Amino acid sequence: MANQEHLNLVLQGLEVWNKFRRTQPDVHPDLSGADLSGYDFTRMDFSKTDFTGADLSDAYLLRANFEEANLTEANLTEADILDANLIKAVLTKATMVMTDLSGTGMVRADLTGADLSKANLTRTALPWGILRGCTLVETNLKLADLREADLTDADLSQANLQDASLTGTIFKGANLQTTKNISLELLGKANTLHNAQLDSEIKKEIEKSYSHLLKDA
Repeated sequence: MANQEHLNLVLQGLEVWNKFRRTQPDVHPDLSGADLSGYDFTRMDFSKTDFTGADLSDAYLLRANFEEANLTEANLTEADILDANLIKAVLTKATMVMTDLSGTGMVRADLTGADLSKANLTRTALPWGILRGCTLVETNLKLADLREADLTDADLSQANLQDASLTGTIFKGANLQTTKNISLELLGKANTLHNAQLDSEIKKEIEKSYSHLLKDA
């Protein structure tokens, strides 16, 4: 449950909240379970803040700082999180349906079991990210940086991987059937495709040119 003092401060807006963070840097705010849907939190400092189970749906979070924040099971449906900082953030089992994460830094973020259906991750930086069991159905990953990210058992049905960086990406057990703009050149840079579900034509090409990717590492 959210700390009432912290909740009162955040609802007073950018200037009051960021001053609180600057003057009390050792305090890790607790906004767990709070209903913050629809609020404008542009450029606010939420580093190391606890948002476990919070409702941030439809919120404006442009250029906000969520570095090392805990957003476990948070609701971020249709939130605007453009050009924000989610480096090392924990988003396990978060709901991020139709969330706009364009240009956001998510290096080493943990999105295990998160639902990112129809989300916009254009130019999102996710190197070394953990996306195990993620739902990425119809997700736009154009120009996304997925280098060495772990997408074990992720569902990328109808997702767009146009010009995404896939060097060292783990697709073990992932569903890549019907994934859009996926090519032999892109997949050939992955770490593994062991047990991945692939469209028949792509799978034949992989077996011919990159058969080692289909073997258990």
